[in-house]
Amino acid sequence: MSQIEALGYVGLSVSDLSAWHAFATETLGLQPSPRDDGRLDLRMDAYATRLRLIPGEADDIAYAGWEVRDRAALDDLAERLSQAGIAVTEAPLEEANDRHVQALIRFTDPEGLPCEAYYGPLMLTDQPFLSPRGVRFKTGRQGLGHIVIVAADAKAQERFYCDVLGFRLSDRIHTEVVPGRPISITFLRCNQRHHSLAIAQVPLKKKLQHLMLEVTSIDDVGRALYRCLDAGTHISLTLGRHSNDDMLSFYPLTPSGFDIEYGWAGLEVDDSSWHVVTHHTNSAWGHHFQRPPRPVKPAEVLRDGQ
Repeated sequence: MSQIEALGYVGLSVSDLSAWHAFATETLGLQPSPRDDGRLDLRMDAYATRLRLIPGEADDIAYAGWEVRDRAALDDLAERLSQAGIAVTEAPLEEANDRHVQALIRFTDPEGLPCEAYYGPLMLTDQPFLSPRGVRFKTGRQGLGHIVIVAADAKAQERFYCDVLGFRLSDRIHTEVVPGRPISITFLRCNQRHHSLAIAQVPLKKKLQHLMLEVTSIDDVGRALYRCLDAGTHISLTLGRHSNDDMLSFYPLTPSGFDIEYGWAGLEVDDSSWHVVTHHTNSAWGHHFQRPPRPVKPAEVLRDGQ
């Protein structure tokens, strides 16, 4: 049994905060919440923060925050981690306050991703979420969305998240998103959302392959797609519908070089009837891979300008 109930928040280390601010607010429709320390919190519902942008050079995920029900569940999870030989520390109260939660513990997964588990998120019900683009996101008990992390040893990661943290296997995909480069992806859930975490064994240097945000209207997907096209934002995967979770989505490239999946109508799992299957294709249709634009070298700019 898992004490973890949802992906609650994510921290991102970003090298270009101003570009991210524009992308997150004007393109994705997240609400900014500036901080005095130079970081930027982003809201997508009544929670005080769902994403935190942290100035840094990694351009990658800084931590993942997993929500549990209450103090007892947090203590049970800490004990479970300790029994598995995983080092666990409880954050001081001021750090929990900074995360806008009652209490949190910290640990790392087998490949070094910093993880946090917490309870008691601050709800800003007196300050309703207001999207700069009029977007409504699907969150609630299903959390903020999902993350896909890169693994050198996907089996070890799966054992940790399932056997220790209690995630449940939804399904697998064995395919080639990029021609000639086969990949395997494992999809894990902790609530009704088809997956809150996926593990991909791919040759990427970043820990985060993509972060998914789900909206409540297909029109919001279309509007965001055309905002990206108008702004010249690179689309890594075109509009399509996934084979396993039914999500209709597209993938814009973030200023940090990983993708956001922006989607609608993801599948909700009924545990009483669900069975694990394997898919041989990533999508029922669409999601065509578009290579990122090749960086232009200064010498090429000079040559083209002569």
